[in-house]
Amino acid sequence: MCFFKAPSIQMPTVQYVGPSQEEIDAQNTALTNFQNTLTANNQTFQTNIQNQITKANEATADLMTKISTMNTQTAQLGGAGGLTDAPYAITSEDNVDPTELAQTTTTIKKKDKPKGSLKITQSGIQSAAGAGVNYGV
Repeated sequence: MCFFKAPSIQMPTVQYVGPSQEEIDAQNTALTNFQNTLTANNQTFQTNIQNQITKANEATADLMTKISTMNTQTAQLGGAGGLTDAPYAITSEDNVDPTELAQTTTTIKKKDKPKGSLKITQSGIQSAAGAGVNYGV
């Protein structure tokens, strides 16, 4: 005999609990804005870097033309004997006094260190308990 009735089994109801469609759309819009901003910033950065590289290449090309011009002028002057007074055209064999030769160094002598003057004798120490401890009395 049963005094109570068994409960009937019911299937659970499934409910979606999460962000609403408006919140999802707002997040997608924010992500799209971020992506567009990031792309624009990267493009600006790349443009600036490319401009700097171009300017540096132009400056290098100018320097190379100046160097090549100087090299041709130097070669022309050297052929005509115009570089005999230049400091780098003076040879060390003809124009150097013996006092202006390269300086040499001697080996460094080690210093004689004086022996220490502190001497500790073992005869003055008493061989009793606490002999090495100094107490103020």
